[in-house]
Amino acid sequence: TGLEPAPVPVAAGLEIHPRDAWGADLPPGAIAVETPRFLLVHHTASSNAYADPREVIRSTYAWHTSAAKGWPDVCYEFFVGRDGDVWEGRSGALAGPVVADATGGSQGWAQLVCLLGDFTATSPTAAAVDSLVRVLEWIARRDGIDVRDGATTSFVSRGSQRWSAGTTVTTPTIGVHRDMSYTACPGDRVVAILDWGGFAEEA
Repeated sequence: TGLEPAPVPVAAGLEIHPRDAWGADLPPGAIAVETPRFLLVHHTASSNAYADPREVIRSTYAWHTSAAKGWPDVCYEFFVGRDGDVWEGRSGALAGPVVADATGGSQGWAQLVCLLGDFTATSPTAAAVDSLVRVLEWIARRDGIDVRDGATTSFVSRGSQRWSAGTTVTTPTIGVHRDMSYTACPGDRVVAILDWGGFAEEA
């Protein structure tokens, strides 16, 4: 595009393309500030053979803001591409925690990081996994979430089809979409990778 905004460095070895890099012409609705307690990993469940990550994100935006979903923006705070590229999703996510939406209802209290592609039977690339870990660590530091091995948090659900509103939920501070809703997301191959126990204490 020539005028695309530059990636924003947020931590050592991590820079994030701002939302305007893919959706400057796609205005979001009003999005509230969140008080996050934990982080959730998703996948788009779309083709792994995409030509341009921007098109996948724009298609996701179109679906999430359609009449069928009715959300104010893409539901995920951040996206991670197969080359390790990281993108701000939901408006405001780079500046601080914002409320997410989720298929099956949003239980609240989470920030969402979504891998571009379908990882039901295919593993994400090493570059994508490296960036996913870096993004999770950065968000955790920024938002004061303990992601050391074995760390958990408890919250009162705002309502999903797995955890009805008012239910007290205890979860690891890094989880996957299927922990919070009845879904296969983010795919068995991502779930296997994330069964790594959290960050070391010095992280």
